[in-house]
Amino acid sequence: MANYDPNDPNKTTPRETYVEPVEKRSSPLPLIIGILLALALAYFVLTRFMGSDEAVVEETVVEQPAADATADTSADTSADAAADAAADSADAAGEAADDAAAAASDATDAAADAASDAGTAVENATENAADAAADTASDAATAAENAADNAADAASDAADAATDAANSAADAVGDAASDAATAVDNAVTTDTTTTTTGTDATGTDTTTTVPPAN
Repeated sequence: MANYDPNDPNKTTPRETYVEPVEKRSSPLPLIIGILLALALAYFVLTRFMGSDEAVVEETVVEQPAADATADTSADTSADAAADAAADSADAAGEAADDAAAAASDATDAAADAASDAGTAVENATENAADAAADTASDAATAAENAADNAADAASDAADAATDAANSAADAVGDAASDAATAVDNAVTTDTTTTTTGTDATGTDTTTTVPPAN
């Protein structure tokens, strides 16, 4: 195993990847369970105390009947008040649970809507980018095709011009050659002698010979 030197300048430091913590939404279920447990415990304690009061009243029934009636009335009143309080607490707990559930549902719906909106935005952006790329490619292809057509037309025009120039040059050469031949024919004459026969003033026949021109 190689020794690790923290002061080694050639050591490679491992890159740490930061992972952003994801916030988790707490569930209202533990709160509801806690409230229900507290209500049950309060009800149990109140019931236990009311049972103890009734037992004491039963033991003293023979000695103080009027006091027992008063104690029963007080116990009943306390039990009713405790029951009312427990019912109010249960109602409050139920309303709180309903509110928490409604808030959680609203938050879930909002998150779903946000995710749907984000997906729609990404899809629209992708479609717009694809359309823009397709339009750019089509425009480039059209420009290249037009340039090729223009180049072909220019090459055809140049070829026609060269052909016309060659034909004109050939015609000029032919005309010059024809003119030169005509000039040569005119310059060359046949070496002949012209003889003229006639009668002079005295009635004598005469013959005149004309030499060819030099």
